[in-house]
Amino acid sequence: MNLYRERIRRLQALMQQEGYRLAVLSFSDQMRYLSGYMENGHKRFLALLVPWSEEPVFVVPKMNALEAARNPAQISLVYGWEDATGWQDTVRTLFQGWDIRPGQAVLVDDELYAVHLLGLQSIAPNLNYLPADAVLSRLRRVKTPDELSAMRRAAEIIDEVMEATLASLKEGMTEEEVAALVKKQIQQHRSAPSFEPLVCFGANAAMPHHMPDTTPLRRGDMVIVDIGCTWEHYASDITRTVAFGAPPDEEAERVYRTVAEAHYAAFAVVRPGISCEEVDRVARRVIQTAGYGENFIHRTGHGIGLSCHEPPYIQEGNPLPLEPGFCFSIEPGIYLSGRYGVRLENIVTVTETGALSLNRPIPKTLPIIA
Repeated sequence: MNLYRERIRRLQALMQQEGYRLAVLSFSDQMRYLSGYMENGHKRFLALLVPWSEEPVFVVPKMNALEAARNPAQISLVYGWEDATGWQDTVRTLFQGWDIRPGQAVLVDDELYAVHLLGLQSIAPNLNYLPADAVLSRLRRVKTPDELSAMRRAAEIIDEVMEATLASLKEGMTEEEVAALVKKQIQQHRSAPSFEPLVCFGANAAMPHHMPDTTPLRRGDMVIVDIGCTWEHYASDITRTVAFGAPPDEEAERVYRTVAEAHYAAFAVVRPGISCEEVDRVARRVIQTAGYGENFIHRTGHGIGLSCHEPPYIQEGNPLPLEPGFCFSIEPGIYLSGRYGVRLENIVTVTETGALSLNRPIPKTLPIIA
C-alpha cells in the first residue's frame, strides 16, 4: 500500500475508535506526513480534510490545484477555490455531504490560522473543535527505519557543519556572520536549515533563544551555537558551547561540566518504559545539586522528526512512557544572566534496550577555541 495512504488509514482508524468525525490539516508537517504534499497557502485557506471513513479531500487556492493533485498520497479529490468567491461554500458543501452534525468532534491542525478556524466556526458553529496534534503525534512519534535513516543523515551533516563552524571562529566576527556561514555550509551539503541558526556570544549566551545580531566575538567569550538542518524533510538539531580563548572566569568550567553531566545522566536513563518527565527530572537533579537549579529555565528536550519541535516533550508533567523509535533532544542548560550560558544538545533515539545518540559525543570538559 502507498505509504501515505497507510498513514491516512491509521489516522482514520484512530478517529473511528475515538469518535473524531473529521480532521482539518493546514499547510504543516501534519499535511506532509499524511500526503507527502505541503504548500504555503500565503495566508489563503489550504487544507487537507480527512473524514473518518470517506475519501480525504484537498481544498486549496485554485492556483495550487495542479500541484496538490500530484500529491504522493494519490488523493484525487482536489477542490480549487477562487479569491473572488472564497473557500467557505466548498467546505460547507463537503460538510453536508459527509453529514457533519452539531456536537461532533473535529480535529483541527494546531498550525491552522486563527482566521481560518473562525471561518470554519462560522460555517459549522456547533462542532467540538479540538487540537489535532494529540492524535497525530501518536502516529508520528515512533519513527520507522526509513525515517531514522533520514534523521541519521541530517545529524551527520549538522555534526560536520558544527565542527567546521567552531573551527572558523575568529575574533571580531559577528553573530550574524557566523549564522550566515552556518547556512552557507548547510547549503553546500545539499540541505536546508531546520530553523534559523542561534549564535550567541558572551552575555547573549545567557538568553536561550537569543537571535544573532551584530555583537562581535571577543576573547574570553562563551559561545553557544544551536543549529539544525534537514534531509528528505527530516530535521536535525544540535547545540555546542565553547570558550573563545581563556574562559571568562573560573566558574565557567564548573558550569560546563555540570551541564555535560546532566546531559549524560539523562541519556543513561533513557529506555523503553521510563517516562518523559523522569528523564527531565534526572537532568534537573544534577543541575539542582550543583546549585544552579534556578538557572535551568526550560525543558530538557523536545521530540523531533518532520518538525524540529514535536512530541514527545521531555518535561515535568509528561508521564508518557518512552517507546522504541521515539526521537528527541536532550539539552540541559545553565544561564547566568548578564554573564554567559551553557547548553549542550544531542538528538537521541530510543532502542529496544536503551538509547542511541544520532550525533557525535558531547565533550565532557569545556572546549577552548584558541
